[in-house]
Amino acid sequence: MNSATLPLLRAPHRLAFLPGLLAGALLLLAWLGELVMRQAAVGHALAVPPTLAHGFLMLYGIFPFFMAGFVLTAGPRWLSVDGPRLAEAAPVPALMTLGLSLWLAGLWFGQPWLLTGTLLYMAGLGWLALLLIHLIRRSQVDDTLHARLVALAFLVGLVGLACAAYWLATGDARGWLWMRDLALWGCLLPVFVTVSHRMIPFFTASALPGRAAWRPRSWLFATLGGLWLHGLLSIVGWSTLLPDAVLTVLSACALWRWHLKASLTVPLLAMLHLAFAWLPVAFFLYVLHGLTGLSTLAPLHALTTGFCLTMLLGFASRVMLGHSGQPLTASPGLRRLYTLAQVLALVRVAADLVPAAFTPWLYLIAAAGWLVVFAGWARRFVPVLLRPRADGKPG
Repeated sequence: MNSATLPLLRAPHRLAFLPGLLAGALLLLAWLGELVMRQAAVGHALAVPPTLAHGFLMLYGIFPFFMAGFVLTAGPRWLSVDGPRLAEAAPVPALMTLGLSLWLAGLWFGQPWLLTGTLLYMAGLGWLALLLIHLIRRSQVDDTLHARLVALAFLVGLVGLACAAYWLATGDARGWLWMRDLALWGCLLPVFVTVSHRMIPFFTASALPGRAAWRPRSWLFATLGGLWLHGLLSIVGWSTLLPDAVLTVLSACALWRWHLKASLTVPLLAMLHLAFAWLPVAFFLYVLHGLTGLSTLAPLHALTTGFCLTMLLGFASRVMLGHSGQPLTASPGLRRLYTLAQVLALVRVAADLVPAAFTPWLYLIAAAGWLVVFAGWARRFVPVLLRPRADGKPG
């Protein structure tokens, strides 16, 4: 991809991160508008209930773009193979962007648009999975575990999209519930955990001399097993207390072994560790749900806004800095955005724990704040994606 004239076409992360940044800002703006209209008691008709649309769009509308850019950039390095050509990589973000656009239009124009958008998005994610599988098959390295686990998660994500298509085609709400659990517990969380297991210990050992990289495979298998078990138990409507308790211990152990406290001296590294710190918090909240009946929305948003979104900020910022030839340091502006993101994650979790009279206002604060974060993040990095590398190197 380095021979392309336009900087946007010179590396796969550029092609995928740009629509991801723009989609994130657009979806958060739309959700804020929905919450404002609720507060103002202004009615409007959509093809699907806004809450169900929000669930689908927050799971599939933002994260897969960044996963595509990351995997198509880091995957060839993990596997010691050449990266995909422009003609091979470009259909992934193109199909996903077109699918998402039709899905959003379908909220007003109806079910055929929604279904077509879902199928196009499936094609994009399926293309991504096939590209990664092709890279794995070409690789001669001994350790392809992390890449294979990410590819498996993408395939589960495709099943989740198939469930979404079933929901849209039939109106059977069970399809939406299956989509939610497969997307979160079978795709997004396994990808984040697998990448964290490979990269956080490596980055920590590189930035903090004398700190050994702790990443046993047994921890990864046990954690992924707990995630998959939670998802399956949720689908069949059984208690998830056992895997949640195990996951609390496993994630807290990793947080300690990966040297959270020491990482705070390196802000860009600390962004990853502090994001990971949400994982044991979220699973502990799920344990409290199992024991006391605490709302499941609090642990759900501890995972999605606390862990996934702040980890996304950390990892994607690192990729955009490193692959644009800029120093791997967190600027004061980036640190402020990340701090705001952490505060907003706390606000969003608190919204599901406080008395009901306060909940709508905290929803508004969290949505408005996340829009500020994504708008600020896009303002910082969209120009980076559109400019040649600062060091003059290809990519």
